[in-house]
Amino acid sequence: MSKNRNNKTRRTSGMLAALLLLTLAGEASAYAQPSEPSDHLASVQQVAALSSAAPGDLKNGPRDAKEVEAFLDAFFARDAIKQKAGSAAISVVQDGKVLVSKGYGVADKTSKARVDANLGTFRVGSVSKVFTAAAIMQLVDQGRISLQDNIEKYLDGYKVTNPFDTPVTIEHLLTHTTGFEVREPTDASYLFDPSQKPVSLKESIYDVFPPVVRKPGTSYMYDNFAFRLQGYIVQKVSGESFGSYVQKHLFKPLGMTSSSFSMTKDLTRRLVTSYDAEGNAIPVYGFSPSEWPEGSMLSTASDMALFMKAFLNDGRAADGTVILSPESVKAMSAYQMAIHPDLPDMTYGFESPVLPAKTKGEAVISKGGDILGYSSLLWILPDRKTGVFVSYNTNQGLRNDLFTAFMNHYYASGKSPYEAKGFKVQSAEDLAKFEGLYSDLRIKLLTKVEVAGDGTLRVSDMLSRHQLKQTGELLFVDEEGNPLAFKADAEGRILYMKYSNLYSYAAKIPEDPAEFPDVAADHPYASYILSLKSLGFLTDDLSQPFEPTQTVNRGAFIHTFNAIWSIPESSNPSVFKDTENSPYRKDIQAAVEAGMLNGTGSGMFEPDRPILREEAAAIVCRLLTVTGIRVPDSTAVLAPGTSKWAADAVSSAVIWKLHGPEVTESNGMFDYGSQRALNKQELAALLFTMLLPQ
Repeated sequence: MSKNRNNKTRRTSGMLAALLLLTLAGEASAYAQPSEPSDHLASVQQVAALSSAAPGDLKNGPRDAKEVEAFLDAFFARDAIKQKAGSAAISVVQDGKVLVSKGYGVADKTSKARVDANLGTFRVGSVSKVFTAAAIMQLVDQGRISLQDNIEKYLDGYKVTNPFDTPVTIEHLLTHTTGFEVREPTDASYLFDPSQKPVSLKESIYDVFPPVVRKPGTSYMYDNFAFRLQGYIVQKVSGESFGSYVQKHLFKPLGMTSSSFSMTKDLTRRLVTSYDAEGNAIPVYGFSPSEWPEGSMLSTASDMALFMKAFLNDGRAADGTVILSPESVKAMSAYQMAIHPDLPDMTYGFESPVLPAKTKGEAVISKGGDILGYSSLLWILPDRKTGVFVSYNTNQGLRNDLFTAFMNHYYASGKSPYEAKGFKVQSAEDLAKFEGLYSDLRIKLLTKVEVAGDGTLRVSDMLSRHQLKQTGELLFVDEEGNPLAFKADAEGRILYMKYSNLYSYAAKIPEDPAEFPDVAADHPYASYILSLKSLGFLTDDLSQPFEPTQTVNRGAFIHTFNAIWSIPESSNPSVFKDTENSPYRKDIQAAVEAGMLNGTGSGMFEPDRPILREEAAAIVCRLLTVTGIRVPDSTAVLAPGTSKWAADAVSSAVIWKLHGPEVTESNGMFDYGSQRALNKQELAALLFTMLLPQ
């Protein structure tokens, strides 16, 4: 794979990744339904025929090893599943026994060696966080850390930027409730060149330490930085490097000899190969820092079975060694944060079920993991003493299919936790408090909520529109059984919702946002400008004039565009000759690698030249169409003046209404002002309407 292809692949992060990978139920994804229902039915029938147990014997979960293996064999034999991953490994434990630990597919296409659950290693991504949390809880058990400790106790004198009177605590780190501003690993954190030197864990923390932007403990936002910081705290308190601590105090006593947070030669040699969309092997890569407490762990299905057995045995390993106290296991098994009792957020280290509507009413805790080329899922039913782990060599939704098939098969008599329970729905007038726009705290995806009738809401975002029925005071369920929950303050004002992204709340955008001196509420572009400011996409100081008619140069446009789509800066050399001295050089290179723009010819980009309106429309339309968010529609008739190369994009922008009042219509023709320079108020209109649901 070429270097550029590598960069483009790993740059699918943040909001852009969430939209490109929306069929996943990963850390930044929306609900996904299992595909091929008829195929699923066939596989269930095949399992029933192979199974030695009658359906009635399965209502309390897996028991017989042969039956479980037959079920899994049938599942992984499905063509639809084979298309989603060529290599997978799975382990199932129940009441202290490993029922199955097995590999499927080939470890690599060249040797065609079969995947061995004992030997084949996978990158487990954010499943790593369970072990980081366990390390923290070990130190809590020893009295060396308190969950209520202010994190500044472990920060070498560093003072967190926090305008609230509530400090960030260890518990907040564990539950993703710090209130930190978003920080995600950049492409510089992935090392494809072995000669590149990684930074230290300490450097990676202090180089990007985020400010607190929401009161700690009041909102949930999946936070990779918070777990990296936990790893650093483990290091500080223990006096050992993070990786060494986990190796000595978790992996070794559990007998997990094929697990590590480091890319050891042995585990790297045994790594199951992953492939890109063109079928090329993704090169083995490392990390900077070399160990990510939030996601660099490698392991095997058999090793993960050892952890699940100990966890379900009150924290005691097979030889009797206490890994975690029963109290810590209980704390890691119980939800500590929930937007609603029926839609929980986090335990200490685990999350809500990957598909809450598919649990069949069982108590489930889970942890998903995604990293370039690999996806995993660990889920545990504490009351049933049952655990399942699966990892595979693609970033597709296989785990959703498996979770659904497993729960349907072994808990068939269970019911959805979101069935109507006789709640008296509220009137349309009473539901008006829910109406408005909500912005995801992590990926800034906008969701629109409207009242559709008594007890009914209409909820839409960039990709979908749903009708939801009320089943509780702050709980609604859509046509597919998926829940939506709201959070209100003490006065009943709605603050947050959780729906399309299970891994973050969405904040309700205030109806009366703060104003600029020259942009009051009655300004024709106020709704665009003030909304973008409230979302954090405009860095202009509210105490100073906004200067809405000031022109925008090409570099500044890319900077703002990237910020909205969470495209991180690139540390790679620029492909353009004239961007080296631009303050937006890293943004421009990142947009190139994400496939969002080209140069102006002769290796130039002209970052300081005002961007034309047709150029801005072309960049926006390119992203919206390549992600599948919008379908091109060039049926709008344009007034003369648009360049031929930009006509389709500008026409689509008109049809999609990606503009403010500056676009006019006369005699059925639209004047987009394509050759004019874009100004700040028009930039706000273009980018805000780009985010709005269709």
